[in-house]
Amino acid sequence: MAALRRQVVLVSGPPGAGKTTLAVPLAGRLGFPLLRKDQIKETLFDALPGPSGDMAYSRRIGSAAMELLWTLAAECPQVVLEANFRPRSELERDRIRSLNARLVEVYCRCPAEVAARRYRERAAAGSRHPAHARAHLSAGEMAEFDRPFDLGPVVQVDTIRPVDLESLIEKVRTTFNTN
Repeated sequence: MAALRRQVVLVSGPPGAGKTTLAVPLAGRLGFPLLRKDQIKETLFDALPGPSGDMAYSRRIGSAAMELLWTLAAECPQVVLEANFRPRSELERDRIRSLNARLVEVYCRCPAEVAARRYRERAAAGSRHPAHARAHLSAGEMAEFDRPFDLGPVVQVDTIRPVDLESLIEKVRTTFNTN
C-alpha cells in the first residue's frame, strides 16, 4: 500500500465547544486551508436564500454544505476540517476514511452544559447567521458529539479555558511526523 501523503486535521466536538475559535488560528499557523461547514452553509444560504428559521431548509443547506466540504477536502493535500461531526455516523466515518489521509483529530472537550449555554448565548446575541435555524440543542442532541471519532491519533483540548495554541501546533506536527 502506498504511503498516505494527504494530511487532514479534523477539528471536532459539540456545538458551542469552541471549534471555530480554535480551527481558524490552527489552520493559519499550520499553513493549511480551512474548510468550515458553517461558513460553507452560510455562503450557500446567501447565494440561495431561503426562509429564515425554516428548519427543513436549514437542514438541506447544511447537508449540501457537508457534501461540498467532503468534495473540497478530497482535493486538498493538506487541510483543516471543522464541523459538528457526528462520531456515531457511519456515513461521516466512511467519508473521513475515504479521504485516504494521515489524520489528526483535535477534539474540543467541553462540558455539555457549557457548550449548550454558549450555543444559546450566540443565538440570543443575534449574531448568528439566518442559515442556522436552531437557538438551542437538547441534552440528547448534544450527546451526539460526546466523543471523538478516534479514527487516528486524537489530541483532546479542554476549551473551557484558553488553549495553548503553540503546544497544540507542536502536538499536531509531531503526530504527522511520527505516523
